[in-house]
Amino acid sequence: MKIYPIREHPEYIPAMLESLENHWPACMPWIEKHMAQVLQTKGPLPDAYIAVEGDKVVGGYTLAIKEILWSKKKGLWIATLYVDPAFRGQHLSPILIDHARRRGGELGFGKIYLATEHTNYYEKYGFYTIGPDACAWGEPTQMFENTTLPGYGKTA
Repeated sequence: MKIYPIREHPEYIPAMLESLENHWPACMPWIEKHMAQVLQTKGPLPDAYIAVEGDKVVGGYTLAIKEILWSKKKGLWIATLYVDPAFRGQHLSPILIDHARRRGGELGFGKIYLATEHTNYYEKYGFYTIGPDACAWGEPTQMFENTTLPGYGKTA
């Protein structure tokens, strides 16, 4: 599996959006807006990464800057992390999480956040709950925090 910045491989966007539409239809307005922002911005944030096995999109994640809970302080978020259902159970999530944490470290962030209703999952990757949150499409979730990791030697 290879992980590419979406800006370098925009040809994968339709396949990624189709997979997400089939599994997260309520999220699509936010995801489509985020993809447009990624492509219109020179970077480094917002950003999106796509995981490809052969020529098949198998997953991906997005990074964004967002307020942390009820404060005015902002932080780096894994805004969407997904693995196509046909590829679940192959330990792709930890690879994507590690990539996101390393990318956060490359960008100079010490912490990384995510919001999800999946409890007892991200904790095994070092995330811990810091409070309730509501995702962009309004559903109640929990907010998690973790540290970033040293980068792969790239610069932002």
